[in-house]
Amino acid sequence: MENKPQTGLQHVPTGAALSLHSTRSGIIARGRRDAANAASNLHYRQAAIDYNVGNFSEAATNFQLAAEQGHVESQYILSTMYDTGKGLSKDDTQAAYWERKAAEQGHVYAQANLSFRHYAANSFAEAFAWCQRAADSNLAWAQYNLGLMYRKGEGCERNNTEAAYWYRLAAAQDFPEAQQKLADLYYLGEGVPLSYTQAAAWYRKAADHGNSEAQFRLGYLYEVGLGVEHDYTLYRHWMRQAALQGHEEALREVKRREYRDAV
Repeated sequence: MENKPQTGLQHVPTGAALSLHSTRSGIIARGRRDAANAASNLHYRQAAIDYNVGNFSEAATNFQLAAEQGHVESQYILSTMYDTGKGLSKDDTQAAYWERKAAEQGHVYAQANLSFRHYAANSFAEAFAWCQRAADSNLAWAQYNLGLMYRKGEGCERNNTEAAYWYRLAAAQDFPEAQQKLADLYYLGEGVPLSYTQAAAWYRKAADHGNSEAQFRLGYLYEVGLGVEHDYTLYRHWMRQAALQGHEEALREVKRREYRDAV
């Protein structure tokens, strides 16, 4: 089974709605109890209300005011609004400015996105440094991205053992892409001892979460009986699941099998 080239880093998605007491707010800026926190900043509170009812221009104005007061969550959200042009004119310079402000205050989502911004500009050393900070705060996206960078040697020396370590941390948080990449390492015996059993187990976890590459690879393992008992029914099931998501190799395999079965 061919091991495909590693894909690029993932950008942290932005939620559709905001909460004054969200998990996202809870994992950043631990220990802050000053007037700039989410509960006490009036500009942030009004901005969140406006944002959630679709008044994005009004929300942007209040996020800006709160951000200028040093409110870290507002700085992060304002950066995403400049990034997407929601409620104000799209402005990459302003997006990067407020993203860095939030990142420097310890906002892990901002750190991860700042890492992505540097990565997209081929500034791999800076991308790696910011990704490391977010990964150390247990953000699964960053842990996965850090694993990719170690795997490819971008911003660091190539190190499959470190890649496996960071993939595993993200995989333990049910991050399906990390589960699939960790399975790849077990399949190849790179950074971890070669183990088709472990590869199959991690492919299964990722496949159960809808990862089409893992579904395809798990189907292959069932076809040839590596790490699992040969099972033609499960081979067809996982190939078809991957094909339904548009996985090109799985689509070809399903068509090939249907042709053979018809003969």
